[in-house]
Amino acid sequence: MRTSIILGVLATAMCVGHSDVRGVALAGPDDLVISLEGDCPGRLSMSWDGATPNEMSALWFSREQGEYRLPVGICGGTTLDLGPHGLHLARVFNSGAEGQGVLSGRVRQAACGGYLQMMVDDGYPCTTSNVVQIPQ
Repeated sequence: MRTSIILGVLATAMCVGHSDVRGVALAGPDDLVISLEGDCPGRLSMSWDGATPNEMSALWFSREQGEYRLPVGICGGTTLDLGPHGLHLARVFNSGAEGQGVLSGRVRQAACGGYLQMMVDDGYPCTTSNVVQIPQ
């Protein structure tokens, strides 16, 4: 089944050692939006739009939605809309010359049903995207 989803999917795929991300859009800001297309397990593509151009970006994965404030680091103090259960940095990448792009890869069964969120290091607090759920 092919599903179009917001960036959250990519984060989950990255968390399990793959370059694919998949998910379902759950919530998000007006600017930075992610979406997913593909299946889990299987091949998944994550696209984003509305990021600050050419900035360091991160894809976060968690087993649950929630609220987690990053305690330290470049984006310390930024609040993610992800819970702490299984929370980890899945991938670091550049936001692209025009603040948009696509990541794709294979996603393992273990990532299915998890959640993804993109974060851009463009000031304090860092900008966060909507959260997407990787399809099950």
